[in-house]
Order: sequence, then C-alpha cells, then structure tokens
Amino acid sequence: MIKIAIIVPKDTVSTAKLAAEKFEEEITILQGSMAEGVRLAKQLEDLGYDVIIARGGTQILLMQSSINIPILSVPITPVDVFEAINEAEKISEDISLVVSDNMISAIESYIRISGRDFKMFQVKNELEVEQKIKKLAEEGKKVIVGLGIIAKYAPLYGLTPIVIKSGKEAFISTIKEAKRITIATRKEKKGKERIKAIIEHSYEGIICIDKKGYITIFNDSARKLLKYHHNKLIGKKIGFILPELQLEDTLFSGITETEVIKNLKGTKFMISKIPIVVDNEIVNTVAILRDIDEIQKAEEKIRQDIAITGHCAKYTFDDVIGCSEATKETIRIGKEYAKVNSTVLIEGETGTGKEIIAQSIHKHSNRSNKPFVAVNCAALPENLLESELFGYAPGAFTGADRKGKRGLFEQAHTGTIFLDEISEMNQLLQGRLLRVLQEKQVMRVGDNKLIPIDVRVIAATNKNLHTLVSSGKFRDDLYYRLNVLRMKLVPLRNRREDIPYLLNYFIKIYCDKLGKNTMTFSSEATEYLSKYSWPGNVRELRNFCERLTVMTTKTKILLEDITNQVLNIEVNHNKRDKPIDIFRANNNLFEHTLNLDNMEKVNIKLALRDSNGSIMNAAKELGISRTTLWRKMKKYNIQVSR
Repeated sequence: MIKIAIIVPKDTVSTAKLAAEKFEEEITILQGSMAEGVRLAKQLEDLGYDVIIARGGTQILLMQSSINIPILSVPITPVDVFEAINEAEKISEDISLVVSDNMISAIESYIRISGRDFKMFQVKNELEVEQKIKKLAEEGKKVIVGLGIIAKYAPLYGLTPIVIKSGKEAFISTIKEAKRITIATRKEKKGKERIKAIIEHSYEGIICIDKKGYITIFNDSARKLLKYHHNKLIGKKIGFILPELQLEDTLFSGITETEVIKNLKGTKFMISKIPIVVDNEIVNTVAILRDIDEIQKAEEKIRQDIAITGHCAKYTFDDVIGCSEATKETIRIGKEYAKVNSTVLIEGETGTGKEIIAQSIHKHSNRSNKPFVAVNCAALPENLLESELFGYAPGAFTGADRKGKRGLFEQAHTGTIFLDEISEMNQLLQGRLLRVLQEKQVMRVGDNKLIPIDVRVIAATNKNLHTLVSSGKFRDDLYYRLNVLRMKLVPLRNRREDIPYLLNYFIKIYCDKLGKNTMTFSSEATEYLSKYSWPGNVRELRNFCERLTVMTTKTKILLEDITNQVLNIEVNHNKRDKPIDIFRANNNLFEHTLNLDNMEKVNIKLALRDSNGSIMNAAKELGISRTTLWRKMKKYNIQVSR
C-alpha cells in the first residue's frame, strides 16, 4: 500500500480532504506550517511514509531539511491568488503580500493579467514572517495576503490574514504525481537492492567513489582481498584508505584502465578502473579487483576441464600465414564457408595445413564455442575406428566398457567433427558414415536405438577422391555427400611468395621459444630456399626453421650457413662419398631426431667434420669451450676420426 502524507495550513485542510477522497491509497492529512511542518515530516518518515505533499514555505523548508523521502509541492495558480486578493479587498484596498519563493510565479502572472501592483515581501522562515507582519502593522495596514503561516502571526498584531489557498484540482494532480513517483521510487529501490546484492555477492572486489573521492561502495570481497576486518570504509576518502590504487586519478582523467597488474598491500591484483559518466560528467569511478593467484587457479581449472574432453579448436584464420593471393583466397573462401553449416571437403597435399583450415572455419562459425572433434581415419585400426566414431552399447563386445561409450559424433554434438584422411576409411564404414550424414542420427555399435545429433562435418584428404571413386575404392554417394563445399589447398611450390614470409615467421617463433635473438636471412639465403620445392609443404618448412634455430648461433643466416652447416650433408654410400639432394638428406636425417639432445649431437658431429676432427676449431665453431665439448662428446659417445 502506498502511504502519502499531506501537511497544509488550517485554511486548506478541508480542500485537501476533499481531494483525498478520490483515491483508495492511505492518505494522511496533517495541519502544520513551516517549522511545525518539518517536525511532523520527520515523524512521518520514521513511520515509513513514501511521499510528503506540502506547499509554500513549508515545502521549501522540507526540501532544505535532512528528510530522505520525496517532497512534492501543491501548485498555486493565478486563480488562487485572485480569489485571495478579491477576499482581502472586502476589508481594505491597501493590500500587502507576504509570500515564499515558490508563490512568486503565480503572483507575477496575476499581476501581469490584472495590470495591478501590490507591495510584496518574500520570506524564508517564521522569524521573517513575524518581522514583516509587525512592520506592516506599524504602517497601519489592516489586511495581509500570503502563505499559511500568516494566520499564526497576523492576529497578534491586529491584521486580518487571508491565506492563498490551493484548489481541489491542484491537490488531486499532486496526489496523482505522488503515486507515480512512489511507484517509480520503489522500482528504483528494488533495482538498487538487486544491484547491491549482486555487488555484495560478487567474487570480485568492487570499490566505488563519488566525484569528490569519497567511498560509496566497498563490497565484502574487496574487504577480504585487501584484509580489512571492519565495515567503516563507506564515506572515507579513497586517498587515505588506498592511495596506491590511484582511483582519484581516473576520476579526474576519465581514462578507462582494464586488467592492469598492481600491487596493493603486498598482494598482486588484476585491476580495472572505470569512470561512470552521466550527461558528459564523471559522477563515479569504479575499481574491480581480482586476485592474480585466483585467476591463475581458475584458468588452470578451465584448461584441465578442456583437456579432459580434448575437443577444442585452437587455430583461427590468423594462424593461416602467408601473403600470396592463393593464401588470401583460401582465407576468404574459408570465412564464407564458416557462415553456413554445410559439409566441407578439404583437399591438399601433406603439410598444407588442412586441419588448421578446418579449425579456423569452426572458430569463425556460430559453433565456435562448441566442441571441435578431430579424428584421423588413417591412424586408427578399422575395427576400432567404428566404435570410436559411433560409440558402443554396454557389453557390445569383449573388453567393452560396461557402461558403454559415447562416440566422437555424439561428443561433437552442436559442434564440428573433422574427419582427416577420409580416403583411408573402409567401404563398410563409409556406408555407416553416409547414413549418419543423411539421417543426422547415430546408432552405437551393438545397440538398436538412434541418437539424434547436430554436427557439422569437415572432411580432409591428401588424395584425389574423384579418382578413388572411379577406381571403386571410395563410395560415389558418400563423395557427393561430402563434396558440398570444396576447398583445394595450394602446395607451397605453387605459392613461392609465401616462403620468405613463412621462414621469417617460424624463425621468430623458435627464437622466442629458445630465448635467442631473432635471426634474419640474407637475400641469397632467402632466394636459395625459395627455389626449393618443399615436398612436405609448410610442415617441412617449419621443421627446417626449428632445426636451423637450434643448430645456428648467428643472427644473420647466410647462404653458406645453410648449405655448409645445415643442409649440405654427405652420406657414405657403398663406401664412397656421394652428395645427395641436400634437402631430402636433411629431412631424412632429422626425421626422428627433433628433440634438443639429438639436435645437439648432430650439431657436434657436423662441427667436428667441418674442422677435420680439430677439437679446438670445432669448439670455436660451436661457441663453447673445449672442456664443454669433450664432456658433450663423452655424453653422446662421439669419437674423433683422424
């Protein structure tokens, strides 16, 4: 129930009652003016009233008081002024007015309309009212017109008081406004309470200051994070409590800072500082604090949860590196394909980045936050691939989990499944896969129930599926089902302008990883490498950059560094030294030696070979001492051949 109170002088109580009868709300009408009205209003606030209606000087004093509920004024119209003056003229034509500020507008309007003029006195409190009335009495005045309080003092000095009364319609209008404000205030209060509850129960520390730098919010999480064991922080200057937070600087600068690491009271926090702007004025500033240790724990838990499923995409189109038109076109087409849910068939040689493209399409699509399940059809035995793809029912076969198992298609539900090396799937499984794609349902091995699924399929192959269809090794119906959206990845030899770009990109990555200064290629070295066909495509180039980074100590890679130290390898064949294709030899030699120890071992052997077995020269070439070289030779069981 809405509770409204009306405080008015004696002369207008009856009018207020008549207006209140039009409403069902609880409306209390009290007689009082000015100081007495303020006293009554404080009692009403304690009793839980929603709004107070007053008029004249009483309303002005209430607005200036410490009362925290809405105060509404009953308007006074020129008609109200006319009626009061008309009544006063029955007593005397020499009329004076004693009024408050909020009556001036109506009186001036009446004066303009009537063309008459009166002696008018503005008062702010009861003392001024009595002083003016006393002075008017001394001047021989007989009648006085004005606000309600004149009825108290005029008779004491022999004057007749005529109070300017508000009409019934003015009270009705004000009561309606009081109802509207009460409803809006209650709604706003609920919103504030809701926000307060959210702030207080937030795991993040939240501190807010007003435009003068005083704390208005300091939630429980902030107190715990900063180890404050009391609540006496509201109303304090933030500069005295937490000067190192520098929140007042944000108040004055208006600059938003997000996720800045700062040390507060001996603990590192991730802090965001945000100015709150209303009508182009900063009215508040909020600081949000998060304990870095807690952030790291949360991130670790997320990583562990993701690792449990293992079904997430990490690559985006930003990871598709290259400057050639072919690469740009691949990215463009991939982004277009990401807009729809149709099946995609990606064809390309080994090492061209088919899975990177598949992940990028997924990450760019509306399924980006859903699972990305990748399966290599060539890596799993035929009998295992079926149960992995479609799952199996409890007890489906010997050794099966008693609870059964969800297949990869089920795990990819609402997301994307990537079927790599699709050409290696046998025709029985091809038939089952075709049915899944057509029906959008999967049946587990050993079960008879169909499970509906919503999965986008991206397939990839390094073989020509059309040729396999012609030779009867791949089902034509499945081929046409897969070949809805097709992508053909261009091999590196056909986009040679990407080679220098990729070389520099991967060299920087591995230099950063190994803590080395970034290496650069000479123009001769770049040209030399750009002419190579790179049969292993980007994968081969990337591995070459890793080997080069591990084995080279220079920051400028010259042509002789590549041909002599890394690539120009001679192998013994039929007891004769026979140079072989430098790239193929390099790739074959390092195929199974990608760890750092093996790289170091090969590096030492190459240095000894180039120095004709000289320990001193080999150590110099490697940039280590002879003692260190002897120790490493012993570790790797390397003998010097003279």
